[in-house]
Amino acid sequence: MMRRVFSLLPAVLLFLLCVVAKAQAPNESGATIDTGVPLRIQIRKTIPLARGTVVEGFLVAPVYVRERLVLPEGTRVTGTVQDFAPTAFKIRLQARLDGDLTPLHEPIVHFQSLDLDGREVAIDAVATVSTAQPIRFTTAQKRPSLMKQASGYVRGQINDTKDAVFGPGRSDRALQLLFSQLPYHPQRIWSGTRFVADLSRPLMIPMPAAESPELSSSAIGPEGISVTARLSERLSSETARKGDTVHAIVTVPVFDDAKHLILAEGDSLDGTVLQSKHSRSFGRNGQLRFVFQTLKPLNREAKPVSAVISGVDGSKSDNLSIDNEGGVKASADKNRFLAPALLGVLAVAGHDRDRDGNGLGRQTVAANGFGVVARIVALTVNDRNVATGFGAYAFAKSIYFRFLSQGHPVEFPKNTQVELKVISHQ
Repeated sequence: MMRRVFSLLPAVLLFLLCVVAKAQAPNESGATIDTGVPLRIQIRKTIPLARGTVVEGFLVAPVYVRERLVLPEGTRVTGTVQDFAPTAFKIRLQARLDGDLTPLHEPIVHFQSLDLDGREVAIDAVATVSTAQPIRFTTAQKRPSLMKQASGYVRGQINDTKDAVFGPGRSDRALQLLFSQLPYHPQRIWSGTRFVADLSRPLMIPMPAAESPELSSSAIGPEGISVTARLSERLSSETARKGDTVHAIVTVPVFDDAKHLILAEGDSLDGTVLQSKHSRSFGRNGQLRFVFQTLKPLNREAKPVSAVISGVDGSKSDNLSIDNEGGVKASADKNRFLAPALLGVLAVAGHDRDRDGNGLGRQTVAANGFGVVARIVALTVNDRNVATGFGAYAFAKSIYFRFLSQGHPVEFPKNTQVELKVISHQ
């Protein structure tokens, strides 16, 4: 009898394990991040630009799947430099004119893992450098006088110098300053550089099961709601035409005061380009205006809305600004007139100094933008005409890039993050 009982014991244990596993199964689930969803990453420390170099960074924006937070901000990400590509032509041209003969490149990084609560999760995402930074709508202000612009320019230079000497990351800034003066230098991926990485395949994140929140029954009020989204396609003032369609995908869920779900990640908005003006010669910048008219929640009825941009990630070098109707334009450099004027004064004053070149003409070289080579030449030749020549070169270069060359376009790469003010028409 006892032998029969012991022979049945393994079967009983197996049955109990199956029952326990079945009971626990409803409490375990996962969230899948779809292919193409961007990961916004910032690297932690400066590293050489070379294939195979290990890159460590962290997420600067959380990732949601529908209403659930899947990858929190600050999640550690690791990868390697897979390859590099030449920088934009205009950047390379300016570097050449500044006396920098280095073949400038930008890294292409393959991120392969992330650390989620001490657990390593394999990923497959290829990333490129992003120079975008948040730009918000600001009320237009009266243009200051030339004297105020000059004093503001000087104060800005003083503050920048203080930050460079005493602020955090000063060793990197000192090295960047040194490299900017050399005709050829090694290249680095600097600490704080940001990347946008697109997932090459779906990413499954194990997570405990959770009940879906109730859907909000109230309509979007007249005060509207703020929505964070990303553009699903590249948009540029150089190629867009009036009437072109624009699509955006919600990236952060929106809840009402009762914690009921209004919008989830993956819901979409459709819109139209209202105005597009491409950049032109003589420093005339591009303009772009578009609005979203339809909100499409997943598995729910589409709603007519009015949504305009209140913020967008844009390149600092393009001087983008947003007006009160959501229009985006590339503004002129705020020192457009002041900087060339100062360079012109230095060039003329340098020529009027004593002939041995020890006066202001020698100091003009410091503003010539041609690096340490020009300084060595001017000091070696010891001729005011040489120093004045470098000053005139700097003046001509400033005039060309600020007044004669092609203006800045308004360009938003695919997955550009936008902030929208959404008001319902119902």
